[in-house]
Order: sequence, then structure tokens, then C-alpha cells
Amino acid sequence: MKKMLSFMLAVVCLLSLFGYAAQADSTENEDTWALAEEAYIFSYPLVLMEMTARTMPENTLVHARTLATADDKSVVTLNVDTLYTQIMLDVSDEPIILTLPETDRFMEMQVMDAWSNTTAALDKPGVYAFVKKGDTTELPANVTKVDLPTSISWVLGRVILNGNDDLPNVIEIQDGMDLCPLSVYNSGEKHNNAMLSDEAINNDIVPVRAVAAMGAEEFFGLANKLMADNPPADADKPETDRIAALGVGAGLDFDPAVLKDESGDGWKAMLQKFYTDIMENVMSFSKKLGIWNYFGEPIGDFGTEYTYRAAVAVSGFGANTTDVAIYPRCAADKNGDTFDGNQEYILHFDTLPPVQDKGFWSITVYGNDDFLIANPLDRYCVNDRSDFRLNDDGSLDILLTANTDTESDLYVLPTAPEGFHLVMRIYLPDTVALENWTAPVIARKE
Repeated sequence: MKKMLSFMLAVVCLLSLFGYAAQADSTENEDTWALAEEAYIFSYPLVLMEMTARTMPENTLVHARTLATADDKSVVTLNVDTLYTQIMLDVSDEPIILTLPETDRFMEMQVMDAWSNTTAALDKPGVYAFVKKGDTTELPANVTKVDLPTSISWVLGRVILNGNDDLPNVIEIQDGMDLCPLSVYNSGEKHNNAMLSDEAINNDIVPVRAVAAMGAEEFFGLANKLMADNPPADADKPETDRIAALGVGAGLDFDPAVLKDESGDGWKAMLQKFYTDIMENVMSFSKKLGIWNYFGEPIGDFGTEYTYRAAVAVSGFGANTTDVAIYPRCAADKNGDTFDGNQEYILHFDTLPPVQDKGFWSITVYGNDDFLIANPLDRYCVNDRSDFRLNDDGSLDILLTANTDTESDLYVLPTAPEGFHLVMRIYLPDTVALENWTAPVIARKE
């Protein structure tokens, strides 16, 4: 159990928001509560997507001009390898046009529907039209159509940054992007609809916490409203038929009286069970890479794996499919002992991660809440662009420590006394070479 995904740490943090709940009210109608949890699991990514949407303006390119820091709380497990460009799309009125420029590096615009499934990954220059599925609006000949199954979609763009000196080059790429409604694009008018993240992102909302704080009436009422414009997939019909009996679904009215939970303890108990159940479920999709574990397929395109979909939403909303990236996690050393933030560790690579052309890798440190850890060095990760020095045999050693004043010849990666875990990112992994690659090991410093 000590080697369980660090995902559990985020779950424990969320559980603390509502504390221990007595089981009395929930056991009076166990079948109803089981169905309520099932409906919650199914609806969770949709409601989380809405809360994420509330942190930014719609149909606007939201550019981060600096790498993420410990102050950023809009999305858990943010990476610090790339500059983000986000778009919260709403195509209910008309198609939205995105233009991507030529680049000399990794650039990807991951397109997710309202349920957090990846529907497209745009990595080539060109002009794209985001269109609600079924919309027959005529498009210009030079435009590539991208069908969206839901009215709301989240585009999470990533452009690799090769150090601060490279920042002007990435900003130039971002400024070469363009976004506007089809009607504006057809008019030929100047139209770059963009904002900087410092001005656009509402950091007062932390989506995962906002959802965790919702009561039954608020959560299911919002889910029902969202399903009307963001319908479940055809394959979801058996599930939506089941939860409709609870009053959950497009066009339905949820009546909290069905839960017989005047005290609210039953809802709190159900939430605790939800987080426990998704922890157990996610392990069945875990793939081992030495002492590391990562979420395997069907991550990013979940199909009917609803519990897995909810689990990934809790701890890594916006994860790519495995052909684009894998995200191995580690919360324990080579002996299986959970990381102690008051201890120092050596992270050792025999060889560096294998990637394809334009691929890259990193290892980032997160606190128990899955956010970046504030530290005097303003350093959150080590990656293939860091100024580390390889050992004579080509191996690499990194010092993990909460004491950033320590004297060491090694590259220092700050941790936290309160506890920490690591996420390794391998973008465009060489899947053939990866089968024979020895993942880094972590040992307590002697």
C-alpha cells in the first residue's frame, strides 16, 4: 500500500474539507445511496469542467507568459515544462476559429469535451474550426473542421520552454495564435481575441475544492443543467437510464428529499466513500515503471470507465492520452517507505528518459494537495533543460531536500517538511525504448 499512487494524498486533502461523517443516515436506504454515488461518479468531471470554466473567460486565448508557480491554484498538478495557453470554448452560437503558427518545437493543443475526454490533439500549424457536432455551417476551404460533441470544451495548449532566455520565442509563438468566431473570421477584420492569464484567470475559485464543498442539491442540480447542453455519449445510455431513477439527467429535477438526509451526514459519508472507491479503482489502471506508477489507457479517452474518469479528474484534470505523454508518479523510496519531508533523498537516473523527436521529460515536486511547493529557489522541477551535471558514466543524481540552504554539488530539487510526492512527465515517449529503460530510483541520503 505504501507504493500506492500519490493520487491518494490529494484525496486525503479533499476529505479534510468535510471531515468525518456518521453513517446512520446513509445506511437507512443503502440502495439509494449507492445510486447517488454512482450518479456522482458519472457527473463529477462535468461539474468540475464547469467550475474550471468559471475561472476564465470563454472563447478567449488565455496565455501564460511565465511558468506556473506555487501561487497558481486553478488546476492541480500543473507542469512547469511548458507555457500554457487555454481556451474555454462555447460553440453553442457559432463555430470558433483557431489559427496556429509554424513552430520549431513541441506545441500541442489538447481539446477536451465537457466530460474531460480528449477529442483532438492539434500539433500542426493551420486554421481550425471548432464546431458543435451536427452543425452544418459552411466553412472556408482552408479550414480544418474539429467536431465537438459538447457545447463546452476545454483546450489546453502546451508549448515547451527552453529556459527563461527562450521566453521571447515562446511568446512569439503564442502571439502568432489567433482566435475568433467564424463570423468575424469571414469578415476579414483584425480579430486576435487573447488575454494574459494574470488578468484572465480567477484564482479565487479552486475547482476541485469548490466541487467537494457542494451539497447534493447544488451538485446534482448543476449536473442536470449542464447535461442539457453537454449530452452524455451514446455509449452512456445504460448509465444515464440508471441514474435517472434518482432524478439525475438532462431535463430532470433532482429532489434532495429522495436521500432522506436532513442532517447532511449521509451526503458527507457518501463523499468519503466516493474518494475511497476511486482510490481503489484507479489502481487497476496503474502501470508500473520501476518504483513509479502511472495511469494507463484509457486515460484521456475514458469511454465508459466512469470511476477511472472521476479519479483522474480529482488528481490530474486534463491528462493527455498515453501516445502524447505519460505521467509516472512516486510517493515512496526504493524500500517502499513513504517520503518523509524532513529527510533528504537522492534521485538517481542510470540513463535519461527515452523520447521521440521534439519529446522531453521532467520530474516535478508537489505537496500533499497536488499543488507546487513554494520555496526560496523558485524551483519546482528538474528537466532535460535544467543546468544539472551528469556523472562521468552518464548517470544523473538529484538531491531532494526541504533545506534549500544545504551545501551540495548536486542539483537541488526542493521538497516540503509537510510531505511531498513526485510526478515524472515524458512527452512523446519512445514506447519501444521505454520497455527496456530503467526508471530512476530514489533512496534516503546516508
